[in-house]
Order: sequence, then structure tokens, then C-alpha cells
Amino acid sequence: MPTLDLDQDEIVAVSRELIAETGLDGFSMRKLAAALGVNPMTIYLRFENKDALLDAVATASLADFQAPTSNGPWATQVVDLAVELRRHLVADRETLRLLGDGDRLTSGLLGAVDRGLALMGQIYDGPAETVKAFRVLFWHVVGSALVAGTVSTLPGTQGGLSEAFAAEGADYPGLGRYAEHFGPVDPEELFAYTTHLLVNRLEADAGSLPEEALS
Repeated sequence: MPTLDLDQDEIVAVSRELIAETGLDGFSMRKLAAALGVNPMTIYLRFENKDALLDAVATASLADFQAPTSNGPWATQVVDLAVELRRHLVADRETLRLLGDGDRLTSGLLGAVDRGLALMGQIYDGPAETVKAFRVLFWHVVGSALVAGTVSTLPGTQGGLSEAFAAEGADYPGLGRYAEHFGPVDPEELFAYTTHLLVNRLEADAGSLPEEALS
């Protein structure tokens, strides 16, 4: 029997729980209705369709993120922003897939975008350079978050390459030379390291990007 007291926030909260459990591919309005204990039509009294509900889910998840506002060196502030944003996205990885829609992104991550642009604007002279630098950082964060769930299954991430894999070194000298140095991968540690490298490069290149890099 329809529950008219059911509000949008409750529907969104249960939707996020279901998406975390089943993934977006396994999420449906019928499963949501069952979890809520209502007739599916009750949900449509609050949301026009599934897309409208997913808009609200993405906005709610991404709006939870609070961009850090540390006052340390510029590079430290940028790394802190990247690390905290990635941590948030990884924790809600399925919702991250909703970022394919630009409207969902801007409505949920305005604070992070604003903070990132402000930081890049401190060292880059023009708006084009500032936006380009921010995009480099943002893609780095989102790309890492997207693969975070699968990186542990890649060759060499759990304590070395398999003998069969390492044997390919006979045909690939570089692989043969470094195979024994492959060890377990700590995704957070690796991300912090690569982000430091990226941020250092952005800082070094500030004001000297070639014209074609901004197009």
C-alpha cells in the first residue's frame, strides 16, 4: 500500500544503499520499491522517472564531499584536495559512474571544482591555463578512482609477477630486468606518489604551457 509519508531523502538514501550492494546494473525501481516496502508507483509520486532519481542520488553522494581548506604550501593543498576527493569517490564507486552526465557532476561537486580552480588560479595567469591545469588534476583523480576496484587483480600487484608472466622477459628485456622488483601495490600510497609528481610538474610548468596545449 502506498506510503504517502515517504519523502525524497529517504528514497535517495535507500537507493544509495542498494546501488552500493548491487551496483548500478543491478539497480531497478522494482528492487527499490521492495526495499522500501512500497508499491513502485509510490516512488513515481516523488520522482518523475529513474533518471530523475539517479540525478538526486548522484547529487546527494557528491554533495557529501567537503573540499579541504588547508593553509600549507600550494603543492600540499592540491595533493590534499586530490587525495580526499579520490577517497570519497572510491567509497561510493558505483555513484562515480553517474558522472558521465555533466549536470550531475556540476550539481554535486561544485565545492571541489571551485577549490581546485582557485588553487590552479594561484599559479596560472590566464583562465584557459587555469582550467587546463585543473582538468589534468581532476582526470587523474577520477581515473584512479575508477580503477581502484580492479587494480589488485592486475599482474604484479600482489607480491610479484607470476613465473609464467616473468618468463616473458626472454622476449622483453625491460620486463626481464625488473620483474623481480614487482611487489604488492598500495593504491593509496601509489596515488599520493603519482599526485605529488603531477602537482610538482604543474607547478614547474605554470605560465609556460605551449599554445597548443590549451586548445
